Amino acid sequence: MPAPASISMSLLRAVSPLSHAADSAFESDDAKIEARHFRLQAAMSVDEVIAMVPADYRHVLRSPLLGVAANATKLAAAETTLAKWEGHKVAGTYPPHLQQKAPEVQVTKGYKESDEGLAALAAFTKQHAAYMASALESSIRAKRDDVGFLKRALQPEPLYEELGPLIEARTVELTAKTKLPTFAKDPVSGELRHSGYKNNESVAALGHEVQTDCLVYAFRIISIIDARDFSVQAKEKQKKELHAAADVEMADATKAGPSIQSMIDSAISARFKKLDKSSKKDKKDGRKAASSSKKSAKNENLPYVPPPARKARVKGTKPKADKPTKNSGKDKKGKGKGKA
Repeated sequence: MPAPASISMSLLRAVSPLSHAADSAFESDDAKIEARHFRLQAAMSVDEVIAMVPADYRHVLRSPLLGVAANATKLAAAETTLAKWEGHKVAGTYPPHLQQKAPEVQVTKGYKESDEGLAALAAFTKQHAAYMASALESSIRAKRDDVGFLKRALQPEPLYEELGPLIEARTVELTAKTKLPTFAKDPVSGELRHSGYKNNESVAALGHEVQTDCLVYAFRIISIIDARDFSVQAKEKQKKELHAAADVEMADATKAGPSIQSMIDSAISARFKKLDKSSKKDKKDGRKAASSSKKSAKNENLPYVPPPARKARVKGTKPKADKPTKNSGKDKKGKGKGKA
């Protein structure tokens, strides 16, 4: 039984004592039955349907009703699979369980390229294609039989054959456990004395109601499962349509003009060219800076010398003194007439 928080308000109204007391307002039994069945339609899940079964019969019918839900779920899945396989047959494709390649026969290259070898390989491929088509047809036939089997299991006759005996056995058990005492008046003293036991008529009436409603429980569960499967199929169809529309829009968007990838490649190429130019410029500037730094470092290692001495030091020679000449030390005489 689900938690109280998960029970819908419509179900609470349906199982409330006031709703059951309202049945007494109807005069005929058919009207009472119709009112009960109408309340069962308020259940929105399998657990809610089971919660609406009378407590004395709920544990007995819980497993069979869950089995009905399981068969209904299997039937919905089998019908979906059958529709997909029939679609593969029309399209000339194969479902995943038959998705396999033709076995490769190892032959020599010369035989494979000869007319005889080509004919043999073509016949082999044709036979494999015939086998795949036959396997698909057999799969569809088996799945169709499975769908028919599940549908027959959810028909009223087999459902009542499963639920009816359980309800009858439970009614007999309750009748034996809920007997009511009977009293009779003593003819002598006039007092009421216990005289025996009788069957509880309310137990028999409740058992009759459950037998009348058991198929309604099952059919409501089947309806809930069908509605859930319909909702799932509708969502999948909507997703496929949305995906197809997106593909069409994408094809229209990329039909003319350069592609996004080409635009990205162009931008990256232009960026790399700028980086190459800047790196070359940086290398050239680096070489100039290195040469100037070397010169400055060389000059920094030399001691400071005054300009004349420094110039001689750089040339690697010492300043030369004036050499004496032949006429040095002699008086210089001017030219003139000789003495007489």
